[in-house]
Amino acid sequence: MKMKKFAALAAATVMSVSAIAATSAFGVFATTDAGVNNIVIKDSDTNRVYKAYQIFDQASATNTIKWGKGINGDALLTSLKTSGLSTYMSQFDSAESAVDVAKIISDADHWTKEDTAKFAKAASACIIDNKSVTAYEDNGEYTIPLPNAGYYLVVDATENNGVDKANSALILNVSGTTNVTPKKTKPTLTKQIKHNESDSWGDVGDNAIGDDVEFKITTTIPSDVSAYDKYTYTVRDQLSEGFTFNDNLTYKYYDADGQEITSVTVGPNTTVGDDSSTTDYKESFYVTFDIKELVKNYPTVAKIETYYSAKLNENANVVTGTLPNSKDNNPNTAYLTYSNNPQDTTGKENGETPKVTVYDWTFSLVGNKVNENGEPLAGAAFQLRDKHGDAIRLVKIEDNVYRLEIGDEAGSVDTIWTDATGKFTIKGIDDQTTYKLVETEAPAQYNRADPYEFKFDTTYDSANTLQSIRMLDGTDSGTSGSTVKIINQKGGSL
Repeated sequence: MKMKKFAALAAATVMSVSAIAATSAFGVFATTDAGVNNIVIKDSDTNRVYKAYQIFDQASATNTIKWGKGINGDALLTSLKTSGLSTYMSQFDSAESAVDVAKIISDADHWTKEDTAKFAKAASACIIDNKSVTAYEDNGEYTIPLPNAGYYLVVDATENNGVDKANSALILNVSGTTNVTPKKTKPTLTKQIKHNESDSWGDVGDNAIGDDVEFKITTTIPSDVSAYDKYTYTVRDQLSEGFTFNDNLTYKYYDADGQEITSVTVGPNTTVGDDSSTTDYKESFYVTFDIKELVKNYPTVAKIETYYSAKLNENANVVTGTLPNSKDNNPNTAYLTYSNNPQDTTGKENGETPKVTVYDWTFSLVGNKVNENGEPLAGAAFQLRDKHGDAIRLVKIEDNVYRLEIGDEAGSVDTIWTDATGKFTIKGIDDQTTYKLVETEAPAQYNRADPYEFKFDTTYDSANTLQSIRMLDGTDSGTSGSTVKIINQKGGSL
């Protein structure tokens, strides 16, 4: 048996559905012959749940259509009469039966894709779950065998809580067996740290204690969120205890071609706050974007870059041990939670991207003051100077251990003295930065050593684990490690 006018309605409706957002949770399917109809969903993602609900039964003409087995028709009529659906949807006010509803939605001259989306969403709230037909999974396909011909609503009923997945839109056409490739779109997040010497973005950086370290978080926006009543996503950033957040967020918006739309210091349609969802990090913050409102302001926006800086502080992990070393770094992690189910009118963020971590490294200089016989010397005074010759101020942490000053700290010094061990450590040294260690006063009866100019050169593996460190003294044949031996020779003084 064939549907006549209603078959044309179904085809028109499906064409409208094809323009709905790819993250819509349902599509509409019409079938004409009982016993030969399958919906085959081409989806290699395992453990998904697809269900079909009969909304109208098959009929020879629109005026004989009845409610299908999978829908509460009375509840759907009430829902369709709810004000605010759309201007044209108000024509449901006088509808009293499945026939009336079918006549309204078969008006191809007035029915739009927005009407289709709202009708489908209204129907999805009135389905009878135990009357559904559930797909079975086999070899990268999900097949829904339809026992009766009619007009079907297909729902992606997969529970995607706390995973990086979104419910899919199914775009179906009128035929016997229908093959479908679901469209799934979801946002993405990447994070990068700026390498201060090369001014380039990457996964790993290195800095001196006290430096302001720059970070960039890039997030994409699904191409169409029109099926959602509310679509939000939240950038969640977690700073390890070695960082102090500078609270200086800025944003850049880009279109799909990578052209910058605007750059702002206060993001419209954003909410910023401290993230209390984690206790693993000393400082964490979040930025929530109302994407539907953002798209209203910037209709072509497809990507957001979020920038901020954090100071490498006194709690930073400093490389002091043997290599390779995978723990003496300062991780900084970001991830995204996002709306992933258009049937949830609250915009709840049940989707979650994988966490992305970048690392910042800082190093130690170990000095070993000895005489010509290799014996430790006390009473030598040293300054660590920058490339301009200015003394870098230091803060004493413990006996013979110092770190670089952060700002103007009370008790900082510009000169350190060796004790009977002859050894000292200065923490928080940057990589690829030229320093000079200057002996400003030698022990009694000894001559001062020549100034020692150096910089650290380091290598990492693909997992960002430090593999080697060398001290270069103006040549490429520097010594391995981060210890310098300063030898004094005995002599007179004038």
